[in-house]
Amino acid sequence: MSIRSPPTLEELARQALLRNEALAISALEDLPWMLFPALFKEAFHGRLTRLVKAMVAAWPFPCLPVGALMNTFNLEMVQEMLDGLDALLTQNIRPRTGKLREIDFRRVHHRFWTVWAGAEDRDCSAETVSEKQEVKPPLSYELTQPLQVITDLYFRFQLDEAETNFLEWAQQREDSLQFCCVNMKIESLSLDDVSTILTVFQPDHIQVLELSIDWSWPTLAQFSPYLAHMRNLHTLSLVQIPTDRLGLDDLPGSEEEPVRHFLSQFSTLSSLQHLSLNGLSLASKHMKLLLRNLKTPLESFSVTHCRLFQSHLRHLSRCERLHQLKHLDMCGVPLSRLGMKPLRVLLEKVANTLETLGFQGCGIKDSQLSVLLPALSQCSQLTKVNFYFNDFSVNVLSDLLRHTANFTKMATEQYPIPLECFDEFGYFSRELVVQLCLGLVDTLRAIREPKDISFATVLCRGCLKRRVSDLEARALPGTPSSYAEHFVMAE
Repeated sequence: MSIRSPPTLEELARQALLRNEALAISALEDLPWMLFPALFKEAFHGRLTRLVKAMVAAWPFPCLPVGALMNTFNLEMVQEMLDGLDALLTQNIRPRTGKLREIDFRRVHHRFWTVWAGAEDRDCSAETVSEKQEVKPPLSYELTQPLQVITDLYFRFQLDEAETNFLEWAQQREDSLQFCCVNMKIESLSLDDVSTILTVFQPDHIQVLELSIDWSWPTLAQFSPYLAHMRNLHTLSLVQIPTDRLGLDDLPGSEEEPVRHFLSQFSTLSSLQHLSLNGLSLASKHMKLLLRNLKTPLESFSVTHCRLFQSHLRHLSRCERLHQLKHLDMCGVPLSRLGMKPLRVLLEKVANTLETLGFQGCGIKDSQLSVLLPALSQCSQLTKVNFYFNDFSVNVLSDLLRHTANFTKMATEQYPIPLECFDEFGYFSRELVVQLCLGLVDTLRAIREPKDISFATVLCRGCLKRRVSDLEARALPGTPSSYAEHFVMAE
């Protein structure tokens, strides 16, 4: 039977303060700084809003990483905290212990709450001082700077009443508080709503933007000035919600200028490293313009679920900004009727850097894959490949696996089930799947030991889900690694 340790004096003191909010608030001026994190954490989880408001004003560290305490973004609790801070700022009250320069609502800085102010968080670190030493107050010039409120945001469909009220509240306090959004996700919002958001959260603070839209090109052109000011943006994802409003190859003359105007803004994104275009079917000349306007080498490039033509592939292979890619994703792009030589050239260019490669659902044929194999075999840094849902015979799959001898870093590899597994009506034989896929794994094991390998079919006609055959390596006592095969259903 375990004996529970008695509470420490610090725990008893904290419990007493939490039972009496008024006492706790009056004691904050003399409370040792190292007691603040644990007391704030319990007050926050206990929804002691009066105490939380008071502790925000008296916080003795430069940063309050409150987002680490939230399982989900709690707008009500956020506004309670900011209301209290706003009241103190308008009264110009600066407690002697007050050192707070930013409140961070992102779910980061977890170490802060386990080791007071974590040393790894430079902006949120605390000096190692004795209990009697005071944390120095901010310098006079720091007091003139607006206090920063940092968060990640996800807006969907339309602004609800609470979000609208919060944005109006924030607009009224732009002189005393600076609102910064680092990671912003916007889905199916009107341009008016997006404009309202970006008047509060200045574009130059945004580092990651995911924009899922059904806008026309003229509307995107109106959004261009905001994009041009995102000088710290390093990740941009544009997702076109299918409405046939974008991606037409023969645009009306009235829309040609808006397209060019929007794409020209990429020349201002000097920090861009990751670009994803999902469902955005650009005309060849517009793809060329976009690539020409890239100012920095990309680390990842994703062009998925859209139409590409031979000229698009040539532009991709010739773009120097793509020649240092670590991640290339072309999933869902129909390639069955295109020549693979430009893609082979691109793979040769990125052979020393490429880590992940996605060709899922591209309809690639045997002859096309054979063109890519010499370049693919040079990509020695690959850790993941996805060839699901292409049309490969067992012989060409075997050839593909034999070309992966240099893939010593490979962790996950995904291949289509061989064409020989299907009958004339498109149904597959499970027995053939097991036989042929295990044979392919044996071919691979003669070259290197796979870690995570799977084979998948197209949609099952009965349940409209995909069947995936996973081959898992399992060490058996006294024998080499063997492979167990099972079927799972996947969306």
